[in-house]
Amino acid sequence: MNTPASIDGSKQCEITDSLSRYDIKKIRKFQKDTKRPPDTHLPGDTGWPIVGHLHPFLTNIHEWLDKQYKTYGSVIKFRTPLLKGVYLIGPEANKLVLQNQDKLFSNYLAWEPTFESLFNNNVLQRDFKDHKTQRKILQQAFKRNAIEGHIELMDPLLNKGVLQLNSGYPTQTLDFVKRLLLTAGAEVFLGVKSAPEVDTLNKAFTDIVNATADPLRLKSLWFSPYAKGVKGNKVISRFILSKIKDKRCSEGKDMFSHLCHLRDDNGDFISDEQVKDHLLFLLFAAHDTTTSALNSTLYALASNTQWQQELREEMLSLNKDSVTFDDLDTLEKTGWTFSEALRMYPALVTIPRYALRDFEFNGHTIPAHTNVMVSPLLSHYMPEYWTNPTTFDPRRFSPERSEDKKDFFQYIPFGGGSHKCLGLHFSQVQGKIFLFHLLKNYKVTKDPKMRSYKYNNVPLTFPTDGLPLTFTQI
Repeated sequence: MNTPASIDGSKQCEITDSLSRYDIKKIRKFQKDTKRPPDTHLPGDTGWPIVGHLHPFLTNIHEWLDKQYKTYGSVIKFRTPLLKGVYLIGPEANKLVLQNQDKLFSNYLAWEPTFESLFNNNVLQRDFKDHKTQRKILQQAFKRNAIEGHIELMDPLLNKGVLQLNSGYPTQTLDFVKRLLLTAGAEVFLGVKSAPEVDTLNKAFTDIVNATADPLRLKSLWFSPYAKGVKGNKVISRFILSKIKDKRCSEGKDMFSHLCHLRDDNGDFISDEQVKDHLLFLLFAAHDTTTSALNSTLYALASNTQWQQELREEMLSLNKDSVTFDDLDTLEKTGWTFSEALRMYPALVTIPRYALRDFEFNGHTIPAHTNVMVSPLLSHYMPEYWTNPTTFDPRRFSPERSEDKKDFFQYIPFGGGSHKCLGLHFSQVQGKIFLFHLLKNYKVTKDPKMRSYKYNNVPLTFPTDGLPLTFTQI
């Protein structure tokens, strides 16, 4: 088998050091000067002429990955006009890539093409020592007292929003959930209540998210999604920077206030730019993943009405009109259901990294400077780890069965290792509160003709038909 030649070791040390210090100038020079290696020695086909595997990636990546895995095994090459790389499949691959014990992989070099000028300097893109420093600072914003403050703000907002549903008529669920979570997020994250200001910020944020999926990425094309996203970033950035001084001089329960009071290891406030960059990305990470998870959960509950009733009974047993932090663990079956929806329809179906050195996996040499990807989606359907994986079965997450515990890296909807999503608990909290108010008040049904969940995966897993469901007041 032909394999590529080894890459110069001094160059590897230099880029690892630059990533550890977050030296953007040197990192970008490395990106510009580095040529991508050949992949002809790796298993897999090359896809269609010119477009490669772009069509299955945009339409049904689950079916394509499953077929490729059965044909070629756990190492599969992947090509599109803008990106080529290799998928590594299964818990063993997930552990290698996400745990990254030997500093084989970079997050920055994998994610920068997606986030450049949209979510700059975010914690997901940080590597090694720099990432550890930034994550340690941010973890302060997710302690219990902070989450309790978020719940206090969020609970009445979600309750009020849910009660505005038009009972008995089909609703475009994606639009409803996205709009409600954006409005709640404006207050919970940014501390904004004014309707005109909320609308302006929500539009800017939506433009930023849409821009992450624009393949052209031309700022000069003013009407393109990417150009609108760059403009949206400037709108929200200006708003955040204009409010920091006041936020530092007051106390608040919103995420913005918490970030403004975070301090580094020297006891100093983190910089205004850090507050802005971290807040923007946390808004994206918490909002869109929860929007995705709630849409798939509602589809599953509309398709499995017995589970809908079980959750309703669990919620009614609290005999309360609102949710507190201490109530969340009591909603055990709700947690299983949310986890099962994320197993079947993970918000992020591909997690990318960038190989800094050559490495071996299952008999194949993966060359340095290869884009390496793992798939939560395919891992969540492997029959070696999951009983009847195509069946919606929340009890697989019950303590009695614990199917997700067979291998620590078989269930990865929030990633894993040191980069595991900081907002995963916030997402679960928000999901449980939303479902608490919804299911106490409405029965969810779908058209019998809707036999499957139709969705795409770019930028995240969202229903392609808007998910028309009917919410009937009880």
